[in-house]
Amino acid sequence: MTKVIGIDLGTTFSAIASLDDLGNPEVHPSIEDNRRITASAVFVDGKDVIVGDKALNFTLEKPKQVITFAKRQMENDVVFSISQGNWIDKKDGSSEDLTPAQVSSLILKKLKDYTSDVKRAVITVPAMFAEKARKATIEAANLAGIEVIELINEPTAAVLHYASLPGVQIGGRVMIYDLGGGTFDVTIAEVKNKKVDVITSRGDKFLGGKDFDNEIIKILNKKYIEKFSVNAFQEYEINALKKAEEIKKNLSIKDRVSATITGPKGSLNIEISREEFEESIQVFIEKTKMLIEEALEASNMNPSRINQILLVGGSTRIPLVVESIKAIMGKPPLKGVNVDEAVVCGAAIYAGLKTEDKSLSDGQKEKLKQVELTDVCNFYLGTLAITTDPRTRRQIVYNSIIINRDEKLPISVTKSYYTTHENQTELECTVTQSEGPEENREFVNLIHSQILKLPPNRPASQKIDITYSYDVSGIIHCLFFDVDSGSQHEIELNPVSTKQIDESKKIMQEFIIE
Repeated sequence: MTKVIGIDLGTTFSAIASLDDLGNPEVHPSIEDNRRITASAVFVDGKDVIVGDKALNFTLEKPKQVITFAKRQMENDVVFSISQGNWIDKKDGSSEDLTPAQVSSLILKKLKDYTSDVKRAVITVPAMFAEKARKATIEAANLAGIEVIELINEPTAAVLHYASLPGVQIGGRVMIYDLGGGTFDVTIAEVKNKKVDVITSRGDKFLGGKDFDNEIIKILNKKYIEKFSVNAFQEYEINALKKAEEIKKNLSIKDRVSATITGPKGSLNIEISREEFEESIQVFIEKTKMLIEEALEASNMNPSRINQILLVGGSTRIPLVVESIKAIMGKPPLKGVNVDEAVVCGAAIYAGLKTEDKSLSDGQKEKLKQVELTDVCNFYLGTLAITTDPRTRRQIVYNSIIINRDEKLPISVTKSYYTTHENQTELECTVTQSEGPEENREFVNLIHSQILKLPPNRPASQKIDITYSYDVSGIIHCLFFDVDSGSQHEIELNPVSTKQIDESKKIMQEFIIE
């Protein structure tokens, strides 16, 4: 029987789960300390690597060698420089520096050790992860020796878990409020029995618990400066983050918290009130409210039409978060579920849905047979084309949208375009991605560009059919087809090249993970 695996590769914490013989998700704890979630932290000392909570123990002794928050860098061309202790531009790095995908692969390798026979898995990503970040996630899995069955959006996985829980009644229109360590997503879905139909998602991939920790650091530093006229945290922010996270957790259950801070002028006992903390993070809470309103507008709903609000992510334990949801939605969110494990459990369930029946036990088949899931495209996908400006009558380049945001997946759309002039022998095949229905090329991300050669000596207005297909795991297939000649350019945007993986694997095999 194939082991059905789901992995939540998080910004601050990660987890791995599998389906037991009865089809219930089971989170596998660390073999060292029995913790069910593992810090997404990596300590690198030459070729020796420590992954997880133990890596954070080196933040005081060797802070430059501790790598955290790799997930926030997944779409960027950066590497972590051990010598500098931070993320730098990839072109300025050396062969010893690690890409975000390579750092993430070390975390995935660690998680693999928590259970046996991890070969294939569903891995979760934020709903707003761009194509490049999804590609980097697949690369990280491949480097760790894991075949990605599919990627699933984190809030989608969470609602799948909620809907599958015995004794928890989830139905109608639900809102999933997912506030983790580094990202925020809000998703609206229709749930009927165990059928989950995602309607829309909105989010911010740079908003999460880390930002709240940074605000606590600012408060601590301000009070230290008031006493000693010098910064408390002059050198390494990572040391302060650990202290700030402890304070944040305590302020979720206490009105006031005291902490001793050691800086260049000695130690100082500092008290922070919940009121101070809540005031400092208000701007982030307002951003989440705006994104809720966007999601409601996109789904043509008002708060009264949402039956239930589901919480996901450790940062939803902050009282102000719950209060803000009540204020905008007019009702409290559902409680009683482990918000740290909802995503990984949903990933394991989805892995079961994507596993062949012959590889499942009878209990797993029975549990999964009523579960259905449909997801949506979280971006606008288009191509750069030429049109005539109605005012100037000049030809201009604009972004032509082919697949709209919130279209149900899987989807395939074909649109026809035409060559612009006689004897045109080249076509630039471009693929764009944007969060809004942008026509201005300056406001879209160009995620692919390549030249397709065309036959010579032809008149203008030769038909070019462009087909975009988007599958449920977020992989984009694009076909640029010259109808007259049959010439075509076909791409699949998410998979990483075998050569790139092989080269990176050689590097990663040298590391010894503890």
